[in-house]
Amino acid sequence: MPRHIQFIDPAQLARIKNLQLLARSVVEGLGAGLHRSPHAGASIEFAQYRPYAQGDDPRFVDWRLYGRTDRLHIKQFQEETNLRCTVVLDCSASMSYASAGLSKFHYGKMLCACFAFLLNQQKDEAGFVAYHHELLHYLPPRGGIKHLRSILSSLEGLEAGGATDTAGALRFLGDVIRPRGMVVLITDLLHPLEETVEHLRSLRARRHDLLVLQISDPAEQTFPFDRAVTFVDAEDGREQFTIPEAVREQYLENRKRHFDTIRRECLAEEIDIKEFNTDQPLDHALHFFLRRRNHALLRSSQVHRGAAGGTR
Repeated sequence: MPRHIQFIDPAQLARIKNLQLLARSVVEGLGAGLHRSPHAGASIEFAQYRPYAQGDDPRFVDWRLYGRTDRLHIKQFQEETNLRCTVVLDCSASMSYASAGLSKFHYGKMLCACFAFLLNQQKDEAGFVAYHHELLHYLPPRGGIKHLRSILSSLEGLEAGGATDTAGALRFLGDVIRPRGMVVLITDLLHPLEETVEHLRSLRARRHDLLVLQISDPAEQTFPFDRAVTFVDAEDGREQFTIPEAVREQYLENRKRHFDTIRRECLAEEIDIKEFNTDQPLDHALHFFLRRRNHALLRSSQVHRGAAGGTR
């Protein structure tokens, strides 16, 4: 990670009310030239060779291959398009929790804005899905400043509330987006995971690159409460009187088991998953995204080179 980057405290970002200004502050804070999209504009990518036929354009003859085999072969290419990335935001009531100022939902909204701004800056296509127990917004992946403003406008008007149906949102997404894109799911993962994992697998089978960004509050990770308290479920209103000392160990064990399960399932499907705390700089999430994207592009280019080598 470059040393010159100065990460921005989420508490400072929370004071910025304009999401476009906030996103620009974070993205530009990553440093000029840190990442440049290799997909800026349409280009072509080598696919395979085929024997030369009369009338073929001689510009596409591989003369080096001819020198080794004494046979004429034409290079065939496939179109390479801009990255299509859809950011999916959990807007359920559990996301509204905040132990110290910045809620998971506010953090998630800021993160969405940063992704949208970054993708627009890289000339890539950004899409957006917001959901709780119902679909709240869907903007298909597109480029351009007008589309970016539509995403930011949608984010501005969102409030956390309702139950969670992550599986339903992913099912919808699988029906409407084209294969071989990228999906970034931003959620606290505080819901049953079986159906969610099933639909993540389905998206992966359609060759999507998947990132699951789990947003947590520090208090959820440590259960620091020291007095008897009544907890109220944000999504269904149920109340539970609790003596923290009596349940802390069991709570932490159950939490670990829950998230170990989803991480294990994601690892098995080559889905990246990372936890972010609301007291961590947003910049870390963008670095994770950039590293993941660069790795995926490098892996893709190696596959193409390997396929080309195998045809010679």
